[in-house]
Amino acid sequence: MHKFIDKTLQSPNALQNIGAIDRMARIIIGITLIGVFFIFNVSPLTLWLAILPLIGILPLISGILGWCPVYALFHTKSCGMDEHNACGTLPYQLQRLFHRH
Repeated sequence: MHKFIDKTLQSPNALQNIGAIDRMARIIIGITLIGVFFIFNVSPLTLWLAILPLIGILPLISGILGWCPVYALFHTKSCGMDEHNACGTLPYQLQRLFHRH
C-alpha cells in the first residue's frame, strides 16, 4: 500500500501543488514566525507577538503537506514545471531536485 501511495503522489496529477524549494521556504518561514514568539520574551505581550505564531502555522502546515489552498483556488502549482521540480512527497521532490544526469 505504501508503494501505491508514493507512486500516486509522484504522478503529474499529484495532490501536492508546492515544489521542493517553495516547501522548504514555507517551512523555514513558519518555524521562524512561531519561534519569534518564544525567543522574544517581552513582559507586556503585544498583540503583534501573539499573532505571529498563528500566522506562522499556515506556511508551516502548507509546507509540510505540500498543498496550498491559495494555489488550488487559482489552479496553479510551483511543482511539475521541469524534471527536477516534480510534484510528490518531499523526499521524492528532494531526490529529483538534486538528481544529476
